[in-house]
Amino acid sequence: MPRMVFARAVLEGAPALMSTAGEPAPGERWTICRLDHVHWGANGGAGLLRRYRPTEGDPRYLLILRSRSVDEPATWAIPGGAIREGESPEAAACREMMEETGRLPAYSVVAEEVQDCGGGWRFHLFVADVHEMVDAYSVRETDAIGWFTRAEMSGLPLHSGIQRWRDEPLSG
Repeated sequence: MPRMVFARAVLEGAPALMSTAGEPAPGERWTICRLDHVHWGANGGAGLLRRYRPTEGDPRYLLILRSRSVDEPATWAIPGGAIREGESPEAAACREMMEETGRLPAYSVVAEEVQDCGGGWRFHLFVADVHEMVDAYSVRETDAIGWFTRAEMSGLPLHSGIQRWRDEPLSG
């Protein structure tokens, strides 16, 4: 049975999504790749797929249900977003995890998969093991959060990036 949180919470002290001038941080903007696809993130994107491996049973992965105010709304995805100017892909993935779930427990990256849209825009997907299924909070662009096995994901409306990872797992 998936473990999910549906309550919205406002997290005090979470990293700001905007600069102090109320504008998106450098690198957080829409961009068009060589194939005319529209993407969020002038420097590409990154996300952290947390994996919990119980002593019995299949691994569980933390997914978020994207709000209706973002692209590919009402789909389950990993916390992720634009890479800011001067930010490494892993640092961006960690920042996005904090912004979208309010929690970043200790983790160990076990794989990095770089998804290229074919037009030069890249998304860095980090698979990271955690030692416990910590509760997270639904914040900002997130309507719900849950821990799912790969099998349980088959019944969910998945974001295209996580669908690709689930169907053709290169890592994790």
